[in-house]
Amino acid sequence: MVYGTFNPEDLESMSRILTPEELNFAGKLKHQDQRNTWISCHVTLRSMLGEFLEMDPQNIIFQKNRFGRSYLQDSNLFFNISHTNSSFLMGYNKGGKIGVDLENLSGDEDIPSLIDYAFSGAETEYCRNAVELSVRFLELWTLKEAFLKYSGIGLTDFLKPINVYGSELNELIYNKLNYSTFICPGNETGSVVYSNNPSLSCIWLC
Repeated sequence: MVYGTFNPEDLESMSRILTPEELNFAGKLKHQDQRNTWISCHVTLRSMLGEFLEMDPQNIIFQKNRFGRSYLQDSNLFFNISHTNSSFLMGYNKGGKIGVDLENLSGDEDIPSLIDYAFSGAETEYCRNAVELSVRFLELWTLKEAFLKYSGIGLTDFLKPINVYGSELNELIYNKLNYSTFICPGNETGSVVYSNNPSLSCIWLC
């Protein structure tokens, strides 16, 4: 697991690491903070994959599944990324799939409506008993999205039937997956879902 924030040095190296398509995408992002974080995230992704694969980072070719998720063809190294406007989280897993999610709240969210829209009965009850609703909400929201990304799907409009809490009909337990939720250095909530490896280590690049 790698967590990071914008590094000004990444702006100097982006042209020799990112592809023309990635540079074009970054240039279209509306806000400077979002653009800088996206660049640092993808420069870090390619740099670390280059080390793992022992090849030039810019020569790495990503494939996309039918849901638009990137992966490496004919490789047992799996990865996944998530970012906010100011930070990013990425996970690598050799020999097993992985999904990560990173979120923070602006304070303008209607959390009860989001819970009603996205959470199962067990998840809703877990939130209802919370001392701090936003903490419970972020725990389950990031865990659910990490599971969906692990599955290769990503965010969908049909979230309520997918349950990641409790002992009954819990997708994580049923599929015998490893998972964790944690607070990152920037006070964001992060979650990871992965298979095979019993544990993952974290690197904080900030």
